[in-house]
Amino acid sequence: MRAIICCIGTLLMALPAVAAAKSVTLYLDGARVESNVAASGSYLEIPLPAGATTDSLRIRPQGNARLTRVELVTARPEPKLAREMARLEERRELLHDRLKALATREDIFKAAAKAQSGKAPRKTKANPEPLASVRQGTDFAIAQLEGVYQSRRKAEHDLKNVEEQLASLKKNGNADGTVARVWLAGKGGRVTATYLRPDLKWQPAYDVHLKEGARVELVMRADFPPVGKDAAVMVVAGSLDSSLQNLAGQSVAAPLVPVATLLFPVEKEQVVSAPQPIVTFMFRNVSDRILPPGQATCYRQGEFLGVAPFAGLAPGETREMTCGK
Repeated sequence: MRAIICCIGTLLMALPAVAAAKSVTLYLDGARVESNVAASGSYLEIPLPAGATTDSLRIRPQGNARLTRVELVTARPEPKLAREMARLEERRELLHDRLKALATREDIFKAAAKAQSGKAPRKTKANPEPLASVRQGTDFAIAQLEGVYQSRRKAEHDLKNVEEQLASLKKNGNADGTVARVWLAGKGGRVTATYLRPDLKWQPAYDVHLKEGARVELVMRADFPPVGKDAAVMVVAGSLDSSLQNLAGQSVAAPLVPVATLLFPVEKEQVVSAPQPIVTFMFRNVSDRILPPGQATCYRQGEFLGVAPFAGLAPGETREMTCGK
């Protein structure tokens, strides 16, 4: 029993990493990802997704740990994933070959149909009905062309499905990503890794409610793709470069959860009732919050007026919007 416990302890010490906590700060043009990784030994691996900029990777040791070596290598998919990707890639090549062959068949039958329709019919003993023969040859060539078009449409559909499956496998399995191999010395075995992802960003979405008393209520929401479980997410109303200006971020629990609700006075409002209500109004951003550009869903006294583009608004600026047009 003691020997079994020793073996289990040795295996646990050999594991590369046993804990990680991640925070994601989303900007309008990218994201900054920070991961706190704890290693059980002197070695750990930090996977970077395909969208990460490897040149932006920074690794900072914590506590008494010291970095002795860092190496970036291409991520290797799991054997099962690699086999499935190989199968799909072979299927993709076969479909490309199929489309090339169909293109050749299309050219042949197009030429045959053109040749049949261009014939000068002559009545002979062997061909007493020349028009019927020409028509029969043309119909045959066109029927073959229809078969080619149907086969090509099916092959293109199958190819699209294969491409989508490959893209999904590569993304979920990090097949196009990078792995940072990290060797440590000293006690603690914990590092903080940060990197940038230009492919991951947030988009503002607004609910614009025109209310009685010349007021407009703006509800700003943050829309963004999944960032992984247990990740703390913050949004910043600026670009990655604006992080140098120390713009404040705001924590969000999930996509499309309201980030802010603001109430502004309406300086001018014009309503065209027929044939459908169209509202043009002007308001000033009297808050200290930057409102980035996005799509706005408009309401007036509870009535839905459609979706309109919102050009964004800085503090103190005035904006005119038209809803329902």
